[in-house]
Amino acid sequence: RRDKGLMKVAVANAGLRVAKYARLTRADGGEVELAVEELELEFPIVVKTPRGWSTQDVYICNDCQEAKECVSKIVKSLGPDGRKTQYALLEEFLTGEEFAVNLITSPTTPRGVQVTDIWRYHKIFLHGTMVNTWQSMVDPHDKAYASLVRYAEGVCRAVGIKYGMAHIEIKAEYDSKLGRWINPAMIEVGARMAGGRKSVMAEAVIPGWYPFAAMVDAHCGFPVLIPPSFRPVKQATHVFIPSDKDGILKSISGENFERLPTYYDHALSAKIGKRVRKSKEIGSFCAHLWLTGTTEEVQRDAERARAEFIVEVDPLPEEGEAEVAAPAAAPASPIEEIPSPEPAAAMPNAISVV
Repeated sequence: RRDKGLMKVAVANAGLRVAKYARLTRADGGEVELAVEELELEFPIVVKTPRGWSTQDVYICNDCQEAKECVSKIVKSLGPDGRKTQYALLEEFLTGEEFAVNLITSPTTPRGVQVTDIWRYHKIFLHGTMVNTWQSMVDPHDKAYASLVRYAEGVCRAVGIKYGMAHIEIKAEYDSKLGRWINPAMIEVGARMAGGRKSVMAEAVIPGWYPFAAMVDAHCGFPVLIPPSFRPVKQATHVFIPSDKDGILKSISGENFERLPTYYDHALSAKIGKRVRKSKEIGSFCAHLWLTGTTEEVQRDAERARAEFIVEVDPLPEEGEAEVAAPAAAPASPIEEIPSPEPAAAMPNAISVV
């Protein structure tokens, strides 16, 4: 369910595009040069844990030395799921933009699988990886996203998701001449509802769509109620509110998000007296904000919310002083459930290049 290497095998075997990748099992990163050469990769490249979530342990590396260091952090260490990681994934860095495509699967739907909502991720390169700023819902019926819809449906069939929800993260490139997104490639797929309250927001802006009831009906074999259209009537956006500091939180300003005209809901996880970190992984953000309205209004409020949110911190205690309680090794986002881990699949103790 979480193993990104096995996901890629299944999707590639179905004839669908995936990023070139290799499994690296040496803890010293000694297989990096060989993998880069055999895959004919150009830098930057991606090194990641195979069973992570919420952008944890994902690194963008600009040379072999960086890649070796990142592989060493992953292999034989505890992963985000709390178990020893047997290998690291080294991947081609895909160009383009990132999307989440959510689907309902059931034999009672016309094609067995139906795209319900698509979210475009707006990210910036920061702290050695791509960091979220906000994620915006787009219209799945717009021809510009037709290739993403077809590809996501194919991924569901390739990995055998037949009942309930599916969540697929994809990268695609924009062709300005065609006015369409092209060359989609999977980042990962899950047989689950999307996190980040995406289903809640989809229900809020898509008339007649009730994703939680649909999920239950699909698993029970009942006919799934599909609305006439999945075109959203408002722009829905999930905004990530960051900390730009690392220390013990002493004050916050700008957290009264209800002042924003397009405010829908928020979750504030930062607490006075607790440690905050420079935001990178989804679980490290101080707050999460959801907005609905026109595209222009939502864009304005998203930028304003991030700009006006300010944290002040005290420095962390020096070594020898009283310890500060640190977050758990794999903190859960307040908006995304982390499922119980499943047994890891056995992997050969050698480099495997695909």
